[in-house]
Amino acid sequence: MNRELSNKINLLLRSEKAMLKLEMRRRSRQVILAAIGVIAVLAALFMLNVTMYLYLVESYTPLYAAMALTGIDMLVAILFFIVAMRQSLGSEAEAVHEIREYARKELRGEFESLEEKTVEIRESFAKLSSGFSVVKAVVPLVKMFVKRNEK
Repeated sequence: MNRELSNKINLLLRSEKAMLKLEMRRRSRQVILAAIGVIAVLAALFMLNVTMYLYLVESYTPLYAAMALTGIDMLVAILFFIVAMRQSLGSEAEAVHEIREYARKELRGEFESLEEKTVEIRESFAKLSSGFSVVKAVVPLVKMFVKRNEK
């Protein structure tokens, strides 16, 4: 039983480790995509802003031209961040999740069984110790009867 419990704990630990690796891989992809998105947006927006500003200044005041470009810049940045946040763990994460839940369920059953056995042992000790108190009370009476019979 000890070996089986050890195997189940080992399975749970391995599944947790696999889930952590998958999560770290997803997070690193998100960071890389966000960084690439930021760099691309900055380079493109710099050139686009210069071009658009020069175009808009001919038709509008410089203030309105700058406000329009700022709004466009914000929309493009938000688009890249949305794409970066939509990264998922993938299909392998579901399999690892199922293994982890199985291991947890099995360990829960093992711990419940161990708890029941512990309660039984505790009750046995309680009965044994209460039995000792009865014996302690009876021993002086037995000694008294033995001494009386010897006389």
